Amino acid sequence: MINKPPGWLYLTALSAVAGVILYWASVPHWYVIEMFLIGFFFGIPLWVIWGIRFALAMGRGTAQARLTRWLMPVFIVAGLATALVADAPFWLRFTISKPSMEAYARTVTAETPRDFSCRWLGLYRICDAFPYAGLEENAEDIPGSACLIGEEWAIHSNTNFVLLPEGEPEETADDTYRHLMGYWYGWHGWDQW
Repeated sequence: MINKPPGWLYLTALSAVAGVILYWASVPHWYVIEMFLIGFFFGIPLWVIWGIRFALAMGRGTAQARLTRWLMPVFIVAGLATALVADAPFWLRFTISKPSMEAYARTVTAETPRDFSCRWLGLYRICDAFPYAGLEENAEDIPGSACLIGEEWAIHSNTNFVLLPEGEPEETADDTYRHLMGYWYGWHGWDQW
């Protein structure tokens, strides 16, 4: 058993860890702590198991015959690292969702009552929307702007977007923004922890 390359159960477990990390990286502001914890408690032990088995198989001379299969975990981790460096999970999810979010954002005005029911806009679950107003007291809503408040299924989230056709959003101690493209910003606000 120790001489055999990783089986489907091992590869499925490693792929599941990579999939969860990719999912948590598909929002404007990554869940860095959660990504680190799942990598530390699940990814590293799986990697250590593979390393020990691979070293033993190499020592016995049985790994060379099925080297590609032995290196599958390396390919999975390299693919994960490449995707994270390129921010591919976010850009893929955002690009697919952007047309739906833009169409919905056009319906958000100060006169429209806030609707707290959740709906899927592309691949993001949006549960609140309202026009953006600056930080000044009695600030007027910016015409054509929209704040889209998202919720994720896997964790209490702070996945928010701001469509701001003029100016830039104002950062505070609780609110940080990331310019995405055009008039779109990712917004990380106070997450009530």
